[in-house]
Amino acid sequence: MTEALQLPILGLENEFPEDVFVLHHAPTHRFGCYYHQGVHGLACFSTKSGANSFGEHIELDGLSVIALSFDEAREVAKDRPMPVTALMLLDNMNCPKIHYVR
Repeated sequence: MTEALQLPILGLENEFPEDVFVLHHAPTHRFGCYYHQGVHGLACFSTKSGANSFGEHIELDGLSVIALSFDEAREVAKDRPMPVTALMLLDNMNCPKIHYVR
């Protein structure tokens, strides 16, 4: 008898919070994204202060932090143009949790 893989899809072992915070620029409908080891992703955080700290490094007036459910953030990531392929939880910038959306 063969055994099923415990984690058949890369990234599913990483748990995301039910609600996350993202940076949004309403005038252009852009969102804060991040690049890590060849992967582009929508940047998200488990705290509003984490998102605010990340936003301090982006030179763009009018950025705001918005709260989204994990499912809503996943849909936003899917709607981003290529090369964005993931949702990234950046609470630890050196070791982000990556959830691939395509």
